[in-house]
Amino acid sequence: MAGAERLKKESDKFLFGEFWTAKQRQGHPIHHTVSYRASFKPELPSFFMKEFLHKKKKVVYDPFGGRGTTAVQANIEGHFAIHNDIHPLSIFLASARQTVPGFDVLVKKLESLDLKKHIPEEEGDERLLPFFHPETLVEIKNLKNYMKDDISPEMQFLGLIALSRLHGHSTGFFSVYTFPQLSIPPEAQRRNNIKRQQTPEYRDIKSRIIQKMRRDLATPIPPFYHEFSKQNLYTLSSANNVPSITSESVDLIVTSPPFLDKVDYEADNWLRHWFLDIPKNSERKLSIFSNITDWNRFIQSTLKESSRVLKKGAYMVMEVGEVKKGKEILNLDEDVVDMAKGTGLVWTKTYIHTQTFTKLSNCWNVSNNEKGTNSNRCVVLRKAN
Repeated sequence: MAGAERLKKESDKFLFGEFWTAKQRQGHPIHHTVSYRASFKPELPSFFMKEFLHKKKKVVYDPFGGRGTTAVQANIEGHFAIHNDIHPLSIFLASARQTVPGFDVLVKKLESLDLKKHIPEEEGDERLLPFFHPETLVEIKNLKNYMKDDISPEMQFLGLIALSRLHGHSTGFFSVYTFPQLSIPPEAQRRNNIKRQQTPEYRDIKSRIIQKMRRDLATPIPPFYHEFSKQNLYTLSSANNVPSITSESVDLIVTSPPFLDKVDYEADNWLRHWFLDIPKNSERKLSIFSNITDWNRFIQSTLKESSRVLKKGAYMVMEVGEVKKGKEILNLDEDVVDMAKGTGLVWTKTYIHTQTFTKLSNCWNVSNNEKGTNSNRCVVLRKAN
């Protein structure tokens, strides 16, 4: 094939446009119960479910499950979900919404808990007191203890709401003014307190949990949601080796891998880890890569494993972006296409959903056309028949 003809054929595989709304928080409120860095909008998996699944009751899989957006949206749209991630926090965020209890049931459960029971001071409290008033910290610890002994859906959901209120920049959070999406170090918070001339004041956690639940549960979930969510599978594995998923059992994959050295999930979530009793684990290698060679190697092995679990003829959508490394802009979708060769997956097209960064994105020091990703670049791969 002549070079010009080949380039023309490849250019036809790139689709540009606004395929879903650029507005924020347009999906079901249950998606926004808790924040998580580097999450995509629910409109993204919804678009591709409608594009590639023409019947209900299919199996949708996300090997980099994150906050659980793909799994929750699959259940909302009448599909079964498999949620995988190597981060235990991710498994909790997703599985805590496998069952969504009613508001009145949750309030009754919360009111039955005695959160003011005395708890002696413990080693490690000094790390927490820059964020929380001592009486607030007692209430949080009591809730933690109830969660250890009670794994009911009601307690799991209450824990999820509490996690979302743990720290932030308004009086709706349990903490004094701090950053909401990531846990900054205690010494940094101490400096903030001095700079802002603030001291953690007492904040009742029950009222704040109820306020958040009332907002998140204001819109009813679809009546069939639990019919599908009860059969979800949640797996804690690296995306390139998920033995608990049966070969050729998945109808669609929609996912987004970690980009190059953009997020440190361990350090950024240390307060959430404390709340959920997630221990440090030096063997848990969260996928953070400083160079494109290592990233590509990992992506290739993930694509090979994804090909194994996909049904023949089924599709995989991998959302990536362009990343600036020094003066060079790397379009990671091109690397995904290259890495798919020899895995059993064939590139069919790439959707490039253009967008302008929001105010929230700029909070991460991510500016348009400078750092991070400035567009959703969704590579569509198909498993050969």
